Amino acid sequence: MLVLMLRLLLLLVCAQGLAPAYGAERIGDAVLLSALRDRTAVMNALQQDTLALVEAAPQNDRFDLYRTYDALMGAWVQVGLSQQLLELSVSAVSSAEEDEIRTTLRDQAEFALWDLDQARLDLESNVPDPSQSEYFRINEAIRSLLLEARTIIGHVLAAQCVQLQCASGP
Repeated sequence: MLVLMLRLLLLLVCAQGLAPAYGAERIGDAVLLSALRDRTAVMNALQQDTLALVEAAPQNDRFDLYRTYDALMGAWVQVGLSQQLLELSVSAVSSAEEDEIRTTLRDQAEFALWDLDQARLDLESNVPDPSQSEYFRINEAIRSLLLEARTIIGHVLAAQCVQLQCASGP
């Protein structure tokens, strides 16, 4: 009995310093955020590889490498913004704020899907010669990453449409 009372007292003392929790993590939010964080780590590695390849490339090969780098970074800005909005929606302090953020997230995710498709199509139309093995490998890895990110953002959009009862799908 004394042990139980001490535990209860300890719990009460520790709980005084905790801030109240707001926001609502919807089913799937954590999985989507984790998947986006994992892909961001891959993107960071590809970014470094691409920049290293640019530095080592002859001057006449750099334009295509910069275009590849630009496609990756431009699309990833949109993915990152979608991730930030998803994080903000989870930490919203009211349901009205959450609905507003998730509405913005829905619109952002739609644009991110378009941008990811455009970047991937651009990279597919400018595939380097297989004899340029490093550049070919990075181009292929970036296209694969963009496709994976598109799948995840598609799930983010679908989740927002379920919650917000969208009139039309992605």
